Amino acid sequence: MSKRFCSTALLLASVVCASISAGADDTVTTTQTTVTTEGRSQDRFFRRIIFEGSLVNAGYQGDDSARYSNPNGYSAGILFDLLGRRGLVLETGALYRQLGTTYDNGLGANTFTANYISIPFDLKYYFSGQEVTSLYLKAGVLGSTLISNNTMYATPATQIGANAWETAFLGGLGCKFNLSSATDLLLEADYSRSINSVFDNASVYRSDISAALGFAINL
Repeated sequence: MSKRFCSTALLLASVVCASISAGADDTVTTTQTTVTTEGRSQDRFFRRIIFEGSLVNAGYQGDDSARYSNPNGYSAGILFDLLGRRGLVLETGALYRQLGTTYDNGLGANTFTANYISIPFDLKYYFSGQEVTSLYLKAGVLGSTLISNNTMYATPATQIGANAWETAFLGGLGCKFNLSSATDLLLEADYSRSINSVFDNASVYRSDISAALGFAINL
């Protein structure tokens, strides 16, 4: 894991911890709830739309996993908080993800990049309620379809091909900061682990750690 990625994750953890302390005042929470819920139905289907981007650091396990190094990637997309009661909502949406690595076949280094459209489906729980500043947890699954991959190799004997479909378990910890009755800022750290092999020529599984920043519009 790169030093830059570790620093990002550490900064995220510090901000989340600070937000927990800031959210301990019951009087402020009550006031925020009154403002943010005014004029909104508690039974509405769409709760908020989230524009999110993240940096991704991937690790590999399985056959020849030691040959993979320099994992890198990013994602960007739109997520939705749907339905739910009190602090519990469903989250789904669409993400564009680009993930890369370097593969050493013993003869040379080969740079591999894969591009995916991913659809998460998870349960998210806001501990202080979904309408106010709150720490939250989420867990679910992430389905990804391959849209392209670019393999550069040193010899014709080297061929890395990504599977057309990938399924992964997903978990995350984050904090939603209530900026106004209409907008929120979200900071989040996620972990995902593929269920099936990510390559079609080897049993290799990917574990992704990501740091995300999101801007939400409350509906």
